[in-house]
Amino acid sequence: MTNAAVTCVADRLKRLPRRHRIAHLRALIGLEPERCGRRDELSELLRDEISSASTE
Repeated sequence: MTNAAVTCVADRLKRLPRRHRIAHLRALIGLEPERCGRRDELSELLRDEISSASTE
């Protein structure tokens, strides 16, 4: 992650249960405008979270 704000969000979300992390990331992505770098980074976090959930 290059964006400090996204890293901060990821750190704060770690305390939540996985399903809440996924829901919050989806909501945050929806708030960001299209073609926004932060939106792309949040989408990457969401993909990582979903893929780690499917391996458990």
